[in-house]
Amino acid sequence: MSRRSLLRTGMGLGLAAGSAAVSAAVAAPAAAAGSGTAATASAEVAHTWMAAAYQAVLHENLTPPTAARAYAHLAVAMYEAAVVGMPRHRSLGGQLSGLPAPGGHPRHRGGTDWAVAVSAAAQQCLSDVLPLRSPLTAAVLSTTHDEVVRGRRAAGVPSSRVGASLAHGRGVATRLRSWQRSDGHAEASARPYVPPTGQPWLWESTPPNYRPAIEPFCHEVRPMVLRSTDEVAAAPHVPFSDQPGSPFHAQAMAVLEQSRANGDEERAISRSWTDNPGSWTPPLGSPTGLPSGHWMLIASQTARSRGLRLDRTLEAFVRLGVALHDAFLACWTEKYRSNLLRPITYLQRYVDPTWTSFVNTPQFPEHTSGHSVSSAAAAVVLTDLMGSFAFVDDSHAARGHPARSFTSFDDAALEAAGSRLFGGIHYPWAIEAGLDQGRRIGDLVVHRLRTRR
Repeated sequence: MSRRSLLRTGMGLGLAAGSAAVSAAVAAPAAAAGSGTAATASAEVAHTWMAAAYQAVLHENLTPPTAARAYAHLAVAMYEAAVVGMPRHRSLGGQLSGLPAPGGHPRHRGGTDWAVAVSAAAQQCLSDVLPLRSPLTAAVLSTTHDEVVRGRRAAGVPSSRVGASLAHGRGVATRLRSWQRSDGHAEASARPYVPPTGQPWLWESTPPNYRPAIEPFCHEVRPMVLRSTDEVAAAPHVPFSDQPGSPFHAQAMAVLEQSRANGDEERAISRSWTDNPGSWTPPLGSPTGLPSGHWMLIASQTARSRGLRLDRTLEAFVRLGVALHDAFLACWTEKYRSNLLRPITYLQRYVDPTWTSFVNTPQFPEHTSGHSVSSAAAAVVLTDLMGSFAFVDDSHAARGHPARSFTSFDDAALEAAGSRLFGGIHYPWAIEAGLDQGRRIGDLVVHRLRTRR
């Protein structure tokens, strides 16, 4: 059975079809990146820093929206550090909400080494975005940057050029700092929250973790391309009912029946796309870099396989990062607007008190599915930029999961969305509505964000 047929069958009620790296980054001859444009430079420094960001996110155990924010700001900083050397591309200043139009970039008499400049911007940006970072994360950031710079010196980049490139990259990150800090994230994350009660459809903290609600005030965070976090509204969920035979009860029974029908393939899909905050998968001690990180690694793998140079790799990262950032804000805005209970709560209360989900249910409301919204938005953006082609995703090889093959980005998005039904943590309608919401967000990013001249 094909993946699409498998997922359609599982959805039943509604899912529409729809540091070797551092060495490679620094080993290129000095002339390739030190005296040419970023369009001719190796992209390995960008891949290296995206992998480092993934490690930082999993070390810090970030929430899904906060992780997407970190990847997006990293991508913006790297792109802006190199865009002066990308003749076919334009700055994001004046395009992203609140980001001032560029006032001109300094020119360096000694030229710019793009690997050094991008690395300097990346290190400072992630340090700014993760102000409470652990010593382990701080070590990842400093070691990654030091190895890039050391390698470029060893490759023959003159000290004057290294110094000018460091200054350029840090200068870009410094200019972005006030924009990052003014997005409302710090204030929204610090606010106390008490979930509403008194109605049977309202979300409750779920077993086995029973932790506080995650990021309930995302609607107060400034999006990057969307006009507001609720600009792309999701289709409403099926009206709540505890009566057998009602549409809502049928949605819950679809989750229960799928959990009983799951075979090895469905369980493998669930594990491959778990990507939950603090989700520990074999080998023990290896949490994930969250759904946005999974898609960033997919972008990195496919950019490498297509032989993209630094300019187009950074373009892919920044367009994807912006889409994921706004997708999670839009999704979380709807989650806490509707505040709908999860399948595990409904099924244990009304159907089978012993039932449990295959994947632990994360601590936030049901509608819409974050994997569905973010994956659909990612697929739209990446397909627009790179085209449609088959690829292999081995993002979780280090965590013991085999590589998975896809015919397209849309195929991967469909599997990511369906994994949430196979895992028992979303009703089919939350997945279908999430895919639709994500595609519309992706379309807006494609049409509003102009990275080409």
